Amino acid sequence: MIEAKERYCKASDEEVSLRIRHFMEATSKLPSVSVSEIAHHEDFADLFESFVGERRRWLELGGCLARTGWERKRQRALYYSGENNYTNKVTARWYPPAKDN
Repeated sequence: MIEAKERYCKASDEEVSLRIRHFMEATSKLPSVSVSEIAHHEDFADLFESFVGERRRWLELGGCLARTGWERKRQRALYYSGENNYTNKVTARWYPPAKDN
């Protein structure tokens, strides 16, 4: 993955990863997540200043997930579009690392 020279995300990789895990368990309830789901969700609005564009958010969120051990797969899967609103489409999905027991 290409690393950006300047970072706009205000949180650490670990904090982003933890918040996304919580979002998956409490809100989306899917086993994987798309960076666009995170970039558009109001719970994550505080991660970036308003001037940071969508693609830049995707790039940085993907980098955070990759650095914390998440696995990326491109596949057809459910996509969280809002409360009780899931659509089926082909997208890159990120799977969290296995939890250590």
